[in-house]
Amino acid sequence: MNESLPNLQPPSPQPAPQGSGRKIISLVKIVLLLGVFALVGYVLVRQWKQIDFTQVTIRPRPLVLSMVALVCVSMVQMISYRTLLSAYAHAPTWPQMMAVAWVPPLGKYIPGKVAALLAAMTMLRKFGIPGAVAVSVVLALDGLAVLAGLITGAPLLFWEPIRRVAPWAWGVSLPVIACGVICLWPSVFGRGVNFLLRKLKKQPLPAMPPVRKYLVPVACAFAQWVFAGVSLLLVIESVTGVRRVDELPLLIAFAAVAQTIGYLALFAPGGIGVREAILLAGLTPLVGPLAAVIVPIRAVSQILVDVVLALVGMFIYKRHAAT
Repeated sequence: MNESLPNLQPPSPQPAPQGSGRKIISLVKIVLLLGVFALVGYVLVRQWKQIDFTQVTIRPRPLVLSMVALVCVSMVQMISYRTLLSAYAHAPTWPQMMAVAWVPPLGKYIPGKVAALLAAMTMLRKFGIPGAVAVSVVLALDGLAVLAGLITGAPLLFWEPIRRVAPWAWGVSLPVIACGVICLWPSVFGRGVNFLLRKLKKQPLPAMPPVRKYLVPVACAFAQWVFAGVSLLLVIESVTGVRRVDELPLLIAFAAVAQTIGYLALFAPGGIGVREAILLAGLTPLVGPLAAVIVPIRAVSQILVDVVLALVGMFIYKRHAAT
């Protein structure tokens, strides 16, 4: 009589719960965000202690103009948005476009940054834009903005304070600019967008838009960083009383890098914390401890403009959604 041998194989490990990976990623994001907040808070408090706030005067006129410049950023993005939509479907009316361009961006303040895309798709479908086109256009615009931001910010690596800390940094700038320009070439950019769409299991773009309709979004991608730099210049003037026009190219680069890296930092809703850390590091050599006053004002101004434009856009959306 044969007896069955005992099973000497080690028990197979139980599969981890499907949601455990997401929980770990969420935990890492929270830790990173709290770490950035702690670092920015520490620098702000340290610099605030060096400021005599009795001598600080906020000048309202340049501050209001800085918000107008932020509105211009959104206007330029809206023009880019509408131009690219017209290349693949049809161009919504300008009032409809205001709603589509101004309401969904509030979703960037929700962790994960997916809410903005979902809101844009929902609104565009309401205006007769197919979902596949909506996803493609939003991804294309984000890609253009990121590439333009990296190209615009790359010359910062030639800046003397950075070269003192990292003498090799200038050698990175030229390759970044060259790669960015190559990626902006229509055929290369189109392949990159389609690659991402396939990864997301979305329908790829059938073709790139005509040159004239592609050049407009590219020009707008760079123009938005110019207006962002002008806004930063005016906030500095509001706090210091000095208009640093000669430093505008430097401030454009700072604004582009801060916003772009803040956008790419998926753990930071709206780039908050990451954007401020970069601006603090860049502005302190220019204005000293007053950077700790300028950076929070700039952050609050951005949020205020986003909220006001979203409210205007929602009002327009309710009036035009039916048509």
